Amino acid sequence: MKRLLLLFFLLSPFFGVTQKKDTLAFKPNIVGVPILFYGPETRLGFGAAGFFTFKLNKFDTVSRPSQINLGGAYTLEKQVLSYASFDLWTSSNNYNITGEIGYYRYFYDFWGVGTEPKKIERYSLIYPRLRLEAVRKIFTGLYAGVKYTFDDFDITEREEGGRLIQNLYPGTKGGTISGLGGIVKYDTRNNNFYPTNGYKLLASFERFDKIIGSDFNYNLTWINLIRYFDLKKDKVIAANIYGRFSQGSIPFFHMSQIGGNKRMRGYYEGYHRDKQMIGWQVEYRMPVIWRLGFVAFAGNAIVSETISKFAIQNTKTTIGTGIRFKLDKERNVNLRIDYGYSSDNTSGFYLTIGEAF
Repeated sequence: MKRLLLLFFLLSPFFGVTQKKDTLAFKPNIVGVPILFYGPETRLGFGAAGFFTFKLNKFDTVSRPSQINLGGAYTLEKQVLSYASFDLWTSSNNYNITGEIGYYRYFYDFWGVGTEPKKIERYSLIYPRLRLEAVRKIFTGLYAGVKYTFDDFDITEREEGGRLIQNLYPGTKGGTISGLGGIVKYDTRNNNFYPTNGYKLLASFERFDKIIGSDFNYNLTWINLIRYFDLKKDKVIAANIYGRFSQGSIPFFHMSQIGGNKRMRGYYEGYHRDKQMIGWQVEYRMPVIWRLGFVAFAGNAIVSETISKFAIQNTKTTIGTGIRFKLDKERNVNLRIDYGYSSDNTSGFYLTIGEAF
């Protein structure tokens, strides 16, 4: 959601389950964030977001804490945004299951593919979403397993005279994507929510095929490498290198996209899109006073139809800053408020729970 004026306040920041007899037990915790916003595209909107952190065995001192995030919003334009994401860890971190279940009735802006001239057009759609990754520990820090992706896009409205209504790309009438593949993770972070050292590495491959219910046939490879540098006193530098590569008839709505609240903040998600993408970002994080913190970030990314066509002159840049409010001191869970600015003179304001990467 672009150019939103967001007003928020916190309810029950430490509404948790207390332990009277055994202070070593991990205490489940619930945080809620009601949200009110207004934008020219949405008019008045309202909703709530929150998270629940817990351990399957509250006396387990080895396993990472699990987290479930819930969010929902409704606007006077009759738009609906709802999701539940989860990051679940079993005893001794032997298994990790992550994913998202969502339902959306919304609109997106489309500017074209690749180096096409930027011309904005809006399309409306309804879709359920499912994301699932289930991995098993091979040895300390290393996991392998399966990954599944599902979206069922029903595009309900396209602009007259636009490129989408001319069916210039796969997926302009909507359709289902269903992809199954393998994933490998290497995770040595010292904290799920605010790491100060360690690595998080991910590599996955998925095949989208009619055999598993997809309307489109293509391969998708994703590589994401993150390193955290501990500067002491909770000051951190986080560095991220990533790549997303596809082969086949990939629909326009699942192409690699620059922008969003995690990478290349300052661009509307999808401002630049194509079949291939590589990029990097770095962020400096530091506490300031009380529960408040400060961050500064910068990044570059590039998209292209093929890897061989990557050109330095097409590289995009974003810079930005943000503040953090610590919702949960024990687990280091932050409310994130960021502002990013891009080399195309676009900007974005972002409010969510948890770090960008």
